[in-house]
Amino acid sequence: MNCDWVQQNVSLYLYNELADDARHELEQHIQRCKACAAELAAQQEFQAQMNALVVEEPSASFLASARMRLQEALESAEQHRAWYHRFVFDPTAWLRQVRFSPALAAVLLLVGFGSGLGTMYSALGSKAPHPASQNTIQEASIGGITSIEHKPNSNDVKIQYQRIVPDSVEGSISDPQIQEMLTFAARNNFNNSGVRLDSVDLLTSKPDDPRVREALTYALRFDSNPGVRLKALDGLKDYVKQDIRVRNAVLDALLNDSNLGVRAGALKALEPVRADTSVRMALQQLAKSDPSEYIRTESDRELASMPAID
Repeated sequence: MNCDWVQQNVSLYLYNELADDARHELEQHIQRCKACAAELAAQQEFQAQMNALVVEEPSASFLASARMRLQEALESAEQHRAWYHRFVFDPTAWLRQVRFSPALAAVLLLVGFGSGLGTMYSALGSKAPHPASQNTIQEASIGGITSIEHKPNSNDVKIQYQRIVPDSVEGSISDPQIQEMLTFAARNNFNNSGVRLDSVDLLTSKPDDPRVREALTYALRFDSNPGVRLKALDGLKDYVKQDIRVRNAVLDALLNDSNLGVRAGALKALEPVRADTSVRMALQQLAKSDPSEYIRTESDRELASMPAID
């Protein structure tokens, strides 16, 4: 055992994280080495100073918010790399395979030749515009949505919007182009609140579409108008069980929204998932110290109706 190893692992020794044999060898080394003994003494003093400090317990709302962010980060994190990533990021693996497999070398040669031909034809073919792209509405060209009109007794919606000159599009609410415009309107705070409210109201009829739920979630989190946020909450409340992002957005509204009506609606929407750890923690914090008597009372009532955790 050398000094470098001891000084790298002395912290593990102090926190009893070393195996018994390694711990014994480290202790024997420290008895013989003054430099490592001094390093151990310095870290012991530092540990004693840290232990003397008062440890502040994080609030339940902070823990719930941190857990929400962690869940969202884990969901969006890259999955375990497939076997082929080893070859993409480890060129030596390719060389070893080619060296011992002439057949593989031939296949690689053919694949490379075919890829070259495919790239050439793609480059030639890309010169002609795709017909469908001519009818696609690009958000970058939209200056704003001026009105949304739902035709009575039908699924047809008329949306007026501005580009360089005023324009409009008309079609069924199930039309992807119409839905694209509605989600754009719902996410754009530069539109007037009436347009955003109309858009969110129409989108609540299609909450089974993940893109629609995303737009409603955005409106619940960030729209400046409480009426729009309430309407978005109404469209999302049935998905707090099955969609963790919806649940997190509703929980965030309960903890942080500035409007009591939105918070009360979020508290009601979370009833089906009140046993969830983050929801329970939030309710405990709200029942204890929320400024609103209504939120405190309702949170306490929700907690009282849940079985105790041993």
